[in-house]
Amino acid sequence: MQIKLNELCEGKNPAVRNIIDELVIAPNQGINQIVNKIRDYLGITLREQISWKNPDEALNNWRDVLEKCGIFIFKDAFKERGISGFCLYDVEFPIIYLNNSMPKTRQIFTLFHELVHLLFKTGGVDKIFDDYIDTLTKEDRKIEVFCNQVAGEFLVPENDFYKQLSGLCMDEKSISALANRYTVSREVILRKLLDKGMVSQKYYLEKTAEWIEEAKTKPKGGGGDYYTTKVVYLGHNYLDIVFSN
Repeated sequence: MQIKLNELCEGKNPAVRNIIDELVIAPNQGINQIVNKIRDYLGITLREQISWKNPDEALNNWRDVLEKCGIFIFKDAFKERGISGFCLYDVEFPIIYLNNSMPKTRQIFTLFHELVHLLFKTGGVDKIFDDYIDTLTKEDRKIEVFCNQVAGEFLVPENDFYKQLSGLCMDEKSISALANRYTVSREVILRKLLDKGMVSQKYYLEKTAEWIEEAKTKPKGGGGDYYTTKVVYLGHNYLDIVFSN
């Protein structure tokens, strides 16, 4: 796809802004500093984020914002169900692929996990289960964990999150309400709670496994119109480039 983009665009990314070039990050900057830099660059406040009505609207908006910043975002229904998405780094044509078989909230998290990879000028893969991280080299493991942390903090800022926790009974209903507020998955909320010692590792593993199984048993929608699906997979940004040539 990068070769095709290079041909269509004559070697030059047509976006007015290029986040990969213009936003410089490093692990020693700290998670909060990086998150603030990304949010400032994208120009989307938390207030605007939580105003989005549902995950469909949120995903479409995030995709549009990132594509205007020079990231090409495509979708497909991956045969490998364990992969949520991946990215391919390139100076001019950085690409993120999302597994459209995943829930929209998972796709949103994957979008920002992969964005951090691209900002580090590396490729990467986002998988459903975290245990794959243990198979990585020390350096790769460090990057994966960091990408997860930045994505989690970006989508669910700690300061606001703690305000919402005040007076809440931490049960599934509350977790779902928090997930809906930020348009993220329940797993993202539970991970934040685990990292802060508010739930046990046992509870975290049990619930995430339960939710993944629950998602598998949900009835799938129909395939839909072929051309509509293609538009969703390729995106308006890419199609505009194709039709302008």
